[in-house]
Amino acid sequence: GAGRRGTPRLAYVTGRHRALARSVMADYALPEPDWLIANVGTEIYPHQAVEPLPAWRQALARDFDADAVRTWAEEALPEALLQEAAKQSPLKVSYYTAGEADPDALASRLRAGLAAAELRARVVVSYDETTDRGLVDFLAPGSGKARALAFLRRHLGLAPAAVLFAGDSGNDADALLSGICGVLVGNATAAVRDRLRAALADHPEARLYLADRPYTAGILEGMAHYGWEGG
Repeated sequence: GAGRRGTPRLAYVTGRHRALARSVMADYALPEPDWLIANVGTEIYPHQAVEPLPAWRQALARDFDADAVRTWAEEALPEALLQEAAKQSPLKVSYYTAGEADPDALASRLRAGLAAAELRARVVVSYDETTDRGLVDFLAPGSGKARALAFLRRHLGLAPAAVLFAGDSGNDADALLSGICGVLVGNATAAVRDRLRAALADHPEARLYLADRPYTAGILEGMAHYGWEGG
């Protein structure tokens, strides 16, 4: 995201961990970002930094017991597969599933189960169409893409209207509906598009544009919609 005036700042916001995100950046010769928000919003990296911002990580770590959540999840999701070690962290426990017909229902069931077990975690259920697998992330309370982006926005002294966020999946929903300039690009699935349309009624502060074009073309379409220079 960047302000419409002054020097633009580029941030990549991804569910991937830092090493995989940087590998994708190299493979596609993407421009170097000023900031990288990684691991589904549990880590914020300044430009080319190897270590994330300590203040964000420390704030999240106080309320999350990853080992206890993992032990509980093994019973709650007996058919799920723990993701690779590189995709886990002290602030994130992640699983692969076969994919759910009703991801919202699964998320609600998991949240209720965590509460009954007196465990604190954010639950994000999404779908990776590139691998045809469901994804379940248990995150430190207070984390997530929207909250990390809000922390970075405040850190940089930017108003919500000075930040543009583009996404295409279910785990982008909170950020897209958070009041910044949200753009759902055209390659999002119909289910994600319908879910976001329905959620607008409960998010009066949201700015959300549903682009027709996919990928980068959809981002440019969104920039034009919001009147950003270069859109």
